[in-house]
Amino acid sequence: MKKGLLLLFLVFFLTGCKNINKSSYEQIIASGLYESNKTAFKNKTSQGYSYYLPKGLSIVEDINNNVVLKSEKYKMYLYIDLISYYHKIPDQYQINTKAYYSQKINKDGKFGYLEINLQKNNQYLIEIMYNYAKIEVIVNNRDIKEMLSYAVALLGTISYNDKIILNMVGEDILNYNENEYNIFEIAGRENNVSDMNETNYENIMDDMPDTDLIN
Repeated sequence: MKKGLLLLFLVFFLTGCKNINKSSYEQIIASGLYESNKTAFKNKTSQGYSYYLPKGLSIVEDINNNVVLKSEKYKMYLYIDLISYYHKIPDQYQINTKAYYSQKINKDGKFGYLEINLQKNNQYLIEIMYNYAKIEVIVNNRDIKEMLSYAVALLGTISYNDKIILNMVGEDILNYNENEYNIFEIAGRENNVSDMNETNYENIMDDMPDTDLIN
């Protein structure tokens, strides 16, 4: 019964019964993590980790701990850093005073951050990391809070299987990831914008919807 009520709350939270537009970013994060931490229910399992995929999101692709998710309007990019988790890499995030928004996250011994930066075409890049997993998504300003709520609802439910991860490390299965992606790198910062444009940014922007078609 409790599990059903918790899932119902998450559905209501993400579909607008709670007016997230009136909430601050801090309130959205705190509420999302509080509720997601209260349920052990998972509906997606991968090698070394599992999580709850909120209603309204679907998986487009899942390769080497890089997951492409899709909402009604946007594509989201989920990265799971099993190497950092295995080595228990400490918090490396520094507040960015030049960002549109920048804040550390600490909850129940787990750490992370939220950074939002203005990008091309008046779009905003949301980068949120929590518990060695990160979500990136480029959105219109009016959709920041809605997409943030999706991201928090997912990240707050991620749990790791230490036994499987230990076996993967022992068999060198994770070596390909060690230098492939760093969850502590902020793609939206000025010193990384040129690199992002040369690699991921064009692909991400190609997936963005035509803003003229968004109501």
